[in-house]
Amino acid sequence: MELSPFQLLEVMVAVAALLMLGTTNVRTNLTMFAAHTTFLAITAAAVGHIRHEHTLYAIAIMFFLIKAVGAPYFLRLIMKTIEVKLDIGAYIPTPIALHTGIILMGVSYLLARELPGAYVSADATYGAAASLSLIFVGVLMMVTRRLALSQIVGFLVLENGIFMFTLVKTHGMPMAVEMGILLDVLVVVMIAGLLLFRIKKSFEHIDVTKLTELRD
Repeated sequence: MELSPFQLLEVMVAVAALLMLGTTNVRTNLTMFAAHTTFLAITAAAVGHIRHEHTLYAIAIMFFLIKAVGAPYFLRLIMKTIEVKLDIGAYIPTPIALHTGIILMGVSYLLARELPGAYVSADATYGAAASLSLIFVGVLMMVTRRLALSQIVGFLVLENGIFMFTLVKTHGMPMAVEMGILLDVLVVVMIAGLLLFRIKKSFEHIDVTKLTELRD
């Protein structure tokens, strides 16, 4: 079955996020996060063009600047400051995590076909499948990675999935609400980055499994 350009774009969003499960290199994960978030911003602009909703253009631009550029750049600065390159000791080896993500992508497609409107528009089906896949990837990163920085990236992927689901399955939220959410995400990332710096300074690591020990 041949995919339309819009459907291919939706698939690229999910695949770029899925590749994050195949590596524990923090820099690579941030690069792939920026890539899939860029694809998602382009998807938002495409939806705005299809639906003739000009506010989605502004949302797509803000989404790109804040989440595809700003958040990865800030997290890279934190990564250099705390001198972390690899997420060593993940609960699940990367090959297993990647294959699990592929299976969950298939499950996402099956679930998307059962959602209302799935048989009306193939674009909505692929978009819903991609958004559910993002949610699964985000949750998988949050529960299988030991590095706090990787878990923050997982949270951002999860939030991207929720944004995409809202984008393709509804007519979207008002622009003021979307902008407010983006600003909240930016603030959360900045606060989390500062907390990582403080944790590294106090405990000499950011492995969440070792934070149960008190230190004077």
